Amino acid sequence: MAKKRRNPNVSQETLARARRELYGTTGPIAPQREPSPDSAAAPNAPRRIAVDQTDLHAQYAYVIHDLRNMGVLAGIFMTVLVILSFVI
Repeated sequence: MAKKRRNPNVSQETLARARRELYGTTGPIAPQREPSPDSAAAPNAPRRIAVDQTDLHAQYAYVIHDLRNMGVLAGIFMTVLVILSFVI
């Protein structure tokens, strides 16, 4: 049997772009700096990334649209159930 390879079947440029999008960087990926020992933050504390509200609204506009549609459908179904409870 042939040995399985774990090399991705994409170019290095595509991999670099995917890593930049994954980690939220716009430039080339630089190695992370070691935190200074005198910093007050815990070593395994999650980092907070500042995100602009306009970015969030632009990226997740479809979510608000879908939630509105689900709310309308839920209201219609509840109304139908109430009407059916009086009829039946």
